[in-house]
Amino acid sequence: MALARPNKIKERGEITPVEYIENPTDLTYLNLDELAERYEDIDQQAQLMKGLILLEARSRFLSNNEFGDWIQTVPSLCGDGNQIRNRYMNFARYFKGKDRTGISLTACYEISAPINEDVADKIYEYALNKNLSVSDIKTKIKFEKKLLISLSNTSEEVGEINGNIDDKLELMPREDISSFIQQVLLDIDPLPQPEAIRVLKSCLKHLNKALNAES
Repeated sequence: MALARPNKIKERGEITPVEYIENPTDLTYLNLDELAERYEDIDQQAQLMKGLILLEARSRFLSNNEFGDWIQTVPSLCGDGNQIRNRYMNFARYFKGKDRTGISLTACYEISAPINEDVADKIYEYALNKNLSVSDIKTKIKFEKKLLISLSNTSEEVGEINGNIDDKLELMPREDISSFIQQVLLDIDPLPQPEAIRVLKSCLKHLNKALNAES
């Protein structure tokens, strides 16, 4: 008698290791793509759990040195190596409780790396459900980091111009300045972020030049 095919597999990250272990014969109903996905699910969950275990153990020591000394007394832990353990811990720290659908394990490593902490949330939102390549993730990380630098520079220029305005006679009434700013923001709103920043910085440059000409 033919066995009925089980219901659709849950989304990646939702099936627990216990469910996998308790239903080993379920594998016979999976096609090759589903088997590959199941393999990655198990790998992600195992590494996430390892990271959580390591984080809990680390919380019980006062320093990294003490934690490292303890690691060396446990063969199954020290066998992974420091770099791999840190990767597990970073992965678990960032992705605990988060949906990982469509994000490969390697992409998770990139997103959760401490060096990418300043853009991690944006990259996570960008990658979720998209099955992007690691190359795509790295490109997006570089873009977001450059954007942060541009925004930081723009903020400094705004502060400098605001200081100049306070020290000089106003070129127009305050209410007119407010209306002008609102109009500029409306004009740049439809533009992509990099282009909007470029236009805004250009406006700031010309405004600064006009203020300096008045001095």
